[in-house]
Amino acid sequence: MEHIGYFFKLIDNRLKANADAGLSKHGLTFAQSRILRFLAEHGGQATQKEIEDYAHVSHPTVVGIVTRMEQGGFLSTCADPADKRNKLVRLTDKSRDINLEIRRSIDLSEREMLKSFTDEETEQLCGYLSRICKNLGIDDGQGCCAESGAKK
Repeated sequence: MEHIGYFFKLIDNRLKANADAGLSKHGLTFAQSRILRFLAEHGGQATQKEIEDYAHVSHPTVVGIVTRMEQGGFLSTCADPADKRNKLVRLTDKSRDINLEIRRSIDLSEREMLKSFTDEETEQLCGYLSRICKNLGIDDGQGCCAESGAKK
């Protein structure tokens, strides 16, 4: 039997490939869509540090992603009026327009992934995944399944 990490990697690869295929028509990647969703759920703006913490990636990675998205017209940036050392990242009208489509695509992907599961099994799966996240020190206080909108 394969190690459990192998299955996580297979699932991750497929989800990213499916998402990237659907998002490419907008010039976006899966990682970029997660940032758009995060910003939409936080009033349309956040600091780069908040994005780093959410995405669990380094400062240079966020700077690169934000720069590419700004060049694509999806984000705008400015100095944080409350603390000039911080950079605020904001959604643009262009990104607001496609956020609903991204949400629908994510929901469809999750329904496909869980189509043979009962509600109870989905709840159990989310509980198990949340525990794995906590075991690995990944919990953000909301539980891993809260991010995806899956039932807990």
